[in-house]
Amino acid sequence: MTKVNKKIALLWAIPVLMVAAGLGFWLATQVAVKMHQSASNELAVQQSKLINKKSKVGTVLDSKQPNVSAASTLLDKLFTIDWTIASQKEFDAKAKQMTPYVTQDVVKNSLDFKADPDKMITQTGVVMTYDHMDFLPTSASATAVKGKVIVFVKSHLKDSADATTRFVYNVSYNPKTNLVTQLDRIGTYQLQSDSSVL
Repeated sequence: MTKVNKKIALLWAIPVLMVAAGLGFWLATQVAVKMHQSASNELAVQQSKLINKKSKVGTVLDSKQPNVSAASTLLDKLFTIDWTIASQKEFDAKAKQMTPYVTQDVVKNSLDFKADPDKMITQTGVVMTYDHMDFLPTSASATAVKGKVIVFVKSHLKDSADATTRFVYNVSYNPKTNLVTQLDRIGTYQLQSDSSVL
């Protein structure tokens, strides 16, 4: 074979090799895409199964523990009134709004029903908003649901950023009367972190 023929063969071989390499790359890409789609579809199916299972568990818990569910609903209403305060006027009016949800014993003894003679909201200008609560029942029967509640309250002064405070309560609820029978604020809950762990 002459040098010219070798060059022509080489010139023909390069495009053929490039086409073959491109075809191989395209096939490999298609296989990877198909595998990714298959894995995504499987993940979506598993996620759907998990969501359905979680929904069924929640429904079962509500049907088996309706008193716990009722207590949680009433406490959520109560704490929304208790910890959503934009002015001194709202603070002073909250006890009257909360009274239909609690027994007279709670009205007499709970810190949340005490008056504010020092007008602290007016003095500080703080604005508080109930965020959510975590209800941790410790016992439930036909006559009483008892537990602890952590109430998450966001507050800020004028234009400053929100701060979150967690108030801890011992609570009791009577399913027959649909009233809170104990509302004892026992303190605040602080998350502490050890910077050496981070």
